[in-house]
Order: sequence, then C-alpha cells, then structure tokens
Amino acid sequence: MKQRFLKLWNQELQCNVIVSNILILILWGCMSCSLLDTRSPEPPGNAVQYDPAFDYQTVLVNLKKSIQFKDPTGYVRCLSDTLEQNAQLFVFEPSIEVLTRYSGLFQQWSINQERAYFQNVLSKIPKDAITELKLNNTVFDGITPDSVIVQSDYVLTLPHNVASVQNVSSGGLRLVMKRQKNGLWSIQRWSDYLLVKDSIGATWSSIKAQFNN
Repeated sequence: MKQRFLKLWNQELQCNVIVSNILILILWGCMSCSLLDTRSPEPPGNAVQYDPAFDYQTVLVNLKKSIQFKDPTGYVRCLSDTLEQNAQLFVFEPSIEVLTRYSGLFQQWSINQERAYFQNVLSKIPKDAITELKLNNTVFDGITPDSVIVQSDYVLTLPHNVASVQNVSSGGLRLVMKRQKNGLWSIQRWSDYLLVKDSIGATWSSIKAQFNN
C-alpha cells in the first residue's frame, strides 16, 4: 500500500512539473512576441502642437501655425480673452477702406466674430489646399516686461472656392501684445492697414468682413 501511494505521488509530481514547464513555455513565447508589452497611446490624429506663449514671438508662431493647420481654436487662443485670461477686451481695427464700406460691422467686433469668420472661410477651402500666413519686415517696438508693439507686412493665402472674394490678401498689421496674469502673451489690439505699394489690393479686413456671416 505504501509503495503504491508513493508511486501515485511521484506520478502527480511529474504531472505538476510537466504542467509548470508548459506554462513557462507559453509565458516565454508570449513575452518574446511582445504580446504582454504595454502599448504606448497613439497621439490623436491631426492634432496641432502649440508651444505655450510665454513670450511674444511665440504668439506669432502660433498664429501662423493656426492658419497653416486650419485651426480656429488655435487661432482665437492668440487673441486676448477676457473670460479665460481676465485680460483687457480684444479690439480689432480694420483697414480704412474696409471700415468705410462696413462701418457698422466692426463696431461690436470681438473674439466671437474672429472665430466665426475663420470657421466660415475654412468651410470653403478644400482639405488638401495649402493655407499660409507670411510675415515680412517684422519690427518689435515699445518692449516692456508686459507689453510689446509688433508691426509687420503680411501675405495671407486662403484658397477658398468663393469666386467673388480674393484668395490672397496683403497689407500691414500692428499688434499690441500684452502678457496676461497667467503669464501667457496674447494680442490685445490688432490694427490692419493697406500698404502704399498695394493701393489696389485687398487686406485681411476684407476677408473678415466678407466671411463674417
């Protein structure tokens, strides 16, 4: 009886060893195939990466990037927001010839109108079309720890499909940027004007006016 018990016990031990070896082989195979590796999360598709605007130059970089990637949210984040930043009210001053034609439109102009026109014009642009903002002859003036004045020539390319409105606008802009209480810089006042050499051209103001609704 004792020998039979020892025999059965040895057989059970052998079975346990075989099962353990099989489990080890399966586990090793899974690890070698990276089946148990933790996968890194994939970045969201078409996400635009913006650097926090801890300096005024970054505001210009982010503004150009928002045009390039057709991103309304990134665009309005370049502007002074009284709600999010406890900042001064954003002001836009259109070019003289556009103000003369659309005098009533810009009296109550705000960030909401900025977002509305940009979203509207983007809806008229093919997804694969190239949009671009070029800034030339940029000058920084009146620099203090909390404010700066930026003057620059620009060329704005928005290849929309509205035949009656130009695809390319050009002119000059004057931006008053302020550093807000959260430490980030943004555009508090934006003045648009027609350059002398482009006396028959169309400014950014005309795009804002014609795509406002």
